[in-house]
Amino acid sequence: MRKGIDSTFLHYGVRREDMALIEQSCQDSGIDAEWLKENLLKPYNEERNNQNVVEEKKLAKIVKKALKNL
Repeated sequence: MRKGIDSTFLHYGVRREDMALIEQSCQDSGIDAEWLKENLLKPYNEERNNQNVVEEKKLAKIVKKALKNL
C-alpha cells in the first residue's frame, strides 16, 4: 500500500482507487475523464472544502458551467 498524501483526493475529493473506477466508466461511456476531473470534480471539491456542504443550487451551477466547456 502506498503511503503519503493522496494527491487525487486532495485535488478532487476522490480516493485514487475510486478515481480509477470513474476513469474507466468515463472511457466506457466515451467521456473524457480529464474533462470530468477539471470541470466537475475539482470545482465540486473546492466548494465542499469551502462550505463543508454543497447546496443543490450551487451544484447545478457547477454542472451548468462544466457543460458549457464541452
